[in-house]
Amino acid sequence: MTRKSEVAGRSTIRDVAARAGVSASTVSRVLGGVYPVSAATRTRVMRAVRAP
Repeated sequence: MTRKSEVAGRSTIRDVAARAGVSASTVSRVLGGVYPVSAATRTRVMRAVRAP
């Protein structure tokens, strides 16, 4: 079965988490900006978000 994100060419939080080597919760925390996340982790997640 094809995921909706694959059809649309978009990444899900799980896709970003896998690329960054963190949990989906951590990606959510970084993108939400509410919870404290280390600078190194934030950088890894944002690089994964911008990755093609």
